Amino acid sequence: MEQNDGKETMLVMMTPEQMQEVYEKAAEIGAKEALNKFESERKKEYSKRTDRRLRNTKLLLRNYHMLKEHAESSVFGRTQMGESASDILDSMMSLYDSDVIIDSIKRSATRTAIMVDHIETMLGLYEAYCDKAPNREIEMRRYEVVYDMYMADTTLSVKEIAEKQHMSRDNVYSDLRVAIERLTALIFGVDGLNVR
Repeated sequence: MEQNDGKETMLVMMTPEQMQEVYEKAAEIGAKEALNKFESERKKEYSKRTDRRLRNTKLLLRNYHMLKEHAESSVFGRTQMGESASDILDSMMSLYDSDVIIDSIKRSATRTAIMVDHIETMLGLYEAYCDKAPNREIEMRRYEVVYDMYMADTTLSVKEIAEKQHMSRDNVYSDLRVAIERLTALIFGVDGLNVR
């Protein structure tokens, strides 16, 4: 040990093999930390995308009647467009403002009609899934709750649905949450799945 300005300094002698071992261990620790950080960031981004899909599904359902009316009453008519429901949904994912999303869909009668048809088709698939489910009674009730809330010609309030289904408002909200998660998976495809 040496004295340097009142502080002790210790010199350590290492062989080249020992130095190589220290470098490798440091690189391994650094790589593991980098992978952990990358995985953590990936999970956060996935969670944000899932939240946006759920929010966008609710947005589409809440605005279904307005979109349908827009598509049906447009004076411009429908023209062939090289855009699919998937393309429109992808563009929705980069938008955050609800009004901007709806305006984006309403940009053309064709675009609006594509989304309305997609929502109706996916709702039909969801109904078929519920009808064939092992717990058919519960699944069909969930379908009816989401249908009555958003799709019916005369939509119902949570209170009215609770009375109709003979259940509590909390159960209505629970059924809506499950139904909307399942519809999100259908509307957005595999990317809509919330895998935990």
